[in-house]
Amino acid sequence: MSERVTVFFDYLCPFAWRGAEVAEMVAEPLGLHFEWHHFSLVQSNYGRDNGWQLWNEKIHDADESGGKGLLPFLASCAARRQGREKHDRFRLELLRARHQHNRSLTRRAILQVAEGAGLHMPTFLSDLANPECRTLLAQEHHQAVALDVFGTPTFHFSSGHIAYLRIRELPLDSEEAVRLFSDYRRLLECYPYLETVKRPRCRCN
Repeated sequence: MSERVTVFFDYLCPFAWRGAEVAEMVAEPLGLHFEWHHFSLVQSNYGRDNGWQLWNEKIHDADESGGKGLLPFLASCAARRQGREKHDRFRLELLRARHQHNRSLTRRAILQVAEGAGLHMPTFLSDLANPECRTLLAQEHHQAVALDVFGTPTFHFSSGHIAYLRIRELPLDSEEAVRLFSDYRRLLECYPYLETVKRPRCRCN
């Protein structure tokens, strides 16, 4: 039986894309089942103290950020209703479209990704307009806030260990990805008092 790992992610975040690629490489060899929950960096950074709520915003179709990330979140909720396999395909392909291929997150681009992922489009469009998707986004974001999530991707293991993982580039192959993820988890479990390890951005000779 696979172990469940919850991942909080944001389609706007390049580190979330890299984390998703790592998860894709390690899920089977490590026997992990990843569940993907939405966490808005825009809401966390700008709406926390002034009452602004992303899930109540209107979306302009030409907005390349998808309404500060709202449109891809809603599309993700709609895709999830068609089952895990289709949602996983949509989620990963939309992250790749944005961060690997530098595509915008407009409605047109998202619909193209949805069609390419094999979603049933009439159902997807209906669910995309369903206000329940906005409610679900708000619920998942608040669940993350309750866990003190601040960045994406954040992995929450069944043991209770939870931490943000930020990588600058992808591992060379699946074997390296397994070593990376295993060492990351081992660090959390062996040193529960360890809070932050961060390299300086400027490396001076």
